[in-house]
Amino acid sequence: MKEALKILIAGAISESAPDFKGNILVEIPEKKENGDYATNVAFILSKIVHRPPQEIAENLAVELVKQKSSDFFKIEAKNGFINFFLSEEHLYIELSEILKKKKKYGCASNPSSLKLRRTNEIHLDFISANPTGPLTMGNGRGGFYGDALANILETRGNKVFREYYVNDRGEQILTLGRSVKLAQGGSSISQTIPANASSVSEIDEENLYKGEYINKLAEKIGKKLNESEAGQKAAALILKTYIKPALKKSGIKFDAWFSEKSLYPSSPRLRRASKYEEIMRELMEKDLIYEKDGATWFKTTQFGDSEDRVLIKKTGDETYFMSDILYHFDKIKTRKFSKAIDIWGADHHGYAPRLIAALKALDIPEDKLEIITMQLVRLIKNGKEFKISKRAGNFITLEELINEVGLDAARFFFLLYSPNTHMDFDIALAKERSQKNPVYYVQYAHARITSILQKAHPTGGHPKGEKFKLLKEKEELNLIKKLAEFPEILNDISKNYEVHRLPRYAMELAGEFHNFYEKHRVINEDKNLTAARLSLIAATKIILANALGLLGISAPDKM
Repeated sequence: MKEALKILIAGAISESAPDFKGNILVEIPEKKENGDYATNVAFILSKIVHRPPQEIAENLAVELVKQKSSDFFKIEAKNGFINFFLSEEHLYIELSEILKKKKKYGCASNPSSLKLRRTNEIHLDFISANPTGPLTMGNGRGGFYGDALANILETRGNKVFREYYVNDRGEQILTLGRSVKLAQGGSSISQTIPANASSVSEIDEENLYKGEYINKLAEKIGKKLNESEAGQKAAALILKTYIKPALKKSGIKFDAWFSEKSLYPSSPRLRRASKYEEIMRELMEKDLIYEKDGATWFKTTQFGDSEDRVLIKKTGDETYFMSDILYHFDKIKTRKFSKAIDIWGADHHGYAPRLIAALKALDIPEDKLEIITMQLVRLIKNGKEFKISKRAGNFITLEELINEVGLDAARFFFLLYSPNTHMDFDIALAKERSQKNPVYYVQYAHARITSILQKAHPTGGHPKGEKFKLLKEKEELNLIKKLAEFPEILNDISKNYEVHRLPRYAMELAGEFHNFYEKHRVINEDKNLTAARLSLIAATKIILANALGLLGISAPDKM
């Protein structure tokens, strides 16, 4: 409806301001007395035509009424806004559409039948945690977010390619190897102790990975391997033993696993013809590379970064920044994805400017990349914060969290918050089986509807002979309006990536249902009204299941 309204409003504006090219914003007002939809376009026009917003709004409202759209029973100008009130006829049509389309309601097209070219695909990189330990509770936030975002993007006709980027080279892999060697007895770590360290135990405490999983890896990895070899072996085992099983338990799937090592050809001959050399040659031709203190630097400040960045360290090793450039070049230029979306952890919040600067230097448009940063999670256990440190071996794994509170609660609680906000994960609330628990509140609505429908139709049949025009009560109409918002929620999320709006919508929908159910009997003496209300709650069940399904959460028939 929002998009249709924008078209109607644009048509009305063309009469008084034919040159208007501004953005038309249509929103759902917080207060229902201000309509089902409203626009502030009169305030924007006021600056152009130099007339009061209310006068403009009144004139536009008159033009819109002339359209004689059956979708609205009233269009009014109030305080400079134009408010639109949906007609009952429109609501009945939407109710019928939900019952007809079921799982497809709200989808721009059927994603499973799409035959899109590769250039229309979206590349989604999420979690991509270093293979230096099990996935933690914090990794779950980005993991569930990426999984749900992919599902929602697909409802709008996008084809999403989900990839896990494996950081299987560099300093963290060497540190992992050192950690394993120390756990085996420390026979080969002497060369890794800095001059200012007083003992091996100090190195272990401050710089190496700890935890029971390191001891288990030490038992499986041969003692004759050096630190580098031990690190590579340990990383492979962590992927196989910890990360992939945790993802399976979480219901998160990937289309591909991309190795950082694959970005760097193994032989000089291959490197000369590689993307690595192509990028370095292009940057040198553009005079964007220089040498300083034995390292190779990139002039990222010329493209908006706060300082120049190192590409190759004086040791000859490439930096993570170099790998990031190669990886994104591969995604956008080589594999030709139309858009790349990266979901990063809070520890990477400062990396975006340098990467965007690098892509600009390589003539890759800024709108080809979207970076979403997930803020930190605090675990609240027994009313107190549980301190987490992966390096110190003191953390809650994703699997442990799921075992503790259940997959549905873990997903819902993480997805309920915007990525740019810090969140507290309350273990006790997540485990509570009451309507204080938001996921229980939503699932209970679905289960309650199932129970009513089974009581009315024990054979499992669906309501027939609906008399939608009998649905006149305020609570009935409010419930239909909330149902009709579902496609718009998906459409908005596909543009702004605000996944948290979907679980919040599910809670609002459950609230509208519970409010209706508490005030009106579904099964009553009037058979026609009963049939209409059964249709209404059947549609509610469909949308609740659709919303929960996109979030990766079950829609139980019993609680």
